[in-house]
Amino acid sequence: MTPPRPGGGVPSVTLPLRYMVAAAVAFVLAAAGTVWLASELAGHYYQPRVVALTHTVTLGWITLTIMGASYQLIPIVLERPIWSERLARWQFLILTGGIAGMIAHFYIGTWPGLGLAASAVAIGAAFHLINALASLRGVRTWSFTARLLAVALAGLTLTVLFGLALAADRLWKFLPGEFFPTLHAHFHLALLGWVAPMVMGVAARVYPMFLLARDPEGWPGALQLWGLALGSPAVALGLLAVPILVLPGALAVGAAVAGHLAWVSEMAASRKRPALDWGLRLALTGTAFLIPAGLMGLGFAADMLGGPRMGLAYGVLALGGWVSLTIVGMLFKIVPFLVWYRAYSPKVGKAPVPTLAQLSWPRAEACTYGLLTVGVSALALAVGVGDPLWIGGAGAIVVLGALAFAVSLARVLTHLAPTPGRHRPTSTLSVHTR
Repeated sequence: MTPPRPGGGVPSVTLPLRYMVAAAVAFVLAAAGTVWLASELAGHYYQPRVVALTHTVTLGWITLTIMGASYQLIPIVLERPIWSERLARWQFLILTGGIAGMIAHFYIGTWPGLGLAASAVAIGAAFHLINALASLRGVRTWSFTARLLAVALAGLTLTVLFGLALAADRLWKFLPGEFFPTLHAHFHLALLGWVAPMVMGVAARVYPMFLLARDPEGWPGALQLWGLALGSPAVALGLLAVPILVLPGALAVGAAVAGHLAWVSEMAASRKRPALDWGLRLALTGTAFLIPAGLMGLGFAADMLGGPRMGLAYGVLALGGWVSLTIVGMLFKIVPFLVWYRAYSPKVGKAPVPTLAQLSWPRAEACTYGLLTVGVSALALAVGVGDPLWIGGAGAIVVLGALAFAVSLARVLTHLAPTPGRHRPTSTLSVHTR
């Protein structure tokens, strides 16, 4: 790989780490929320405190992680530096403040404050879009990952604008149509237009490196790209105004899911890595959650499923199963590398240094795997049944898994504690190109 040109746009190690640490905190809080709000989760999903919990997951956990990972992966994927690290730092401050404000105002059900917090989130998202688009400018080779990154940025833009409109509509009713189809369109724009392209695009780039497998190619890539690019806006538009588009859009998204599953299966089968660590097991298990989540999505589109309980189960499988397990698995791979690079790369050849594997804590990662996979599966079943006791029990398992995840990351981060003779590296890039 040709290394990116050096310059001021190359991010420091701490830039992606601050996003990931904040996201991990949000993940633990969201897990605890499933226990705290067990009685509300047994009812309808549109309640102020349930909506607060949902945004803790979608904004605090998933979006912060994706944006943080982007600042480490964009220079590798695009072979170009980040346009402005300073802008990314301001983005973090504004975005985390806005997310905290949105969650708090959803929880207490106050709409004027929600609008102000949503505006801060929109400003933070705009900073990310400016940085990413400026980094994309001048890209000569549009790989599969780069194309899906562009699709995801378009999806993020629409999701944020739609969210602002929904917040304003709570104060001054102006959106046409019924409320719940509009809410469902917003959710699916976020899931299918922003999150799914990022996860699938990054997976195509990093899974071959982690699995020591050949790069994926062929028809599954076209299915993923065009299925999401065409299917996600069709689903959203169908939910908003043209119902006939919902099923074709869902089928296009289903084709994208099938292409992603085919690629991941091929990479897992062709891997040269003899044994899977817990991070890879989590990521691959997360991919398996796409199967029931995708089938439920098609069921809703075909009017074979319905109701708030099934909607909650669908959200748990998609956000808690596929997306969250995949992210946890990837953070078990990415965070140790970032920490190792900052703490030990200057010592290579001068003093003994630990390996990446020695920074990890396999027992805690194994506990994370077992508790989260069982807990998320049980939580999806429990919210589908609508029993508060079951929901609280399943949520407790998820909490234990989230704590095991947090403890594992915290142990890795202890290697950043200053020691004599340790020097700070200037970027995260050179180790990727050795």
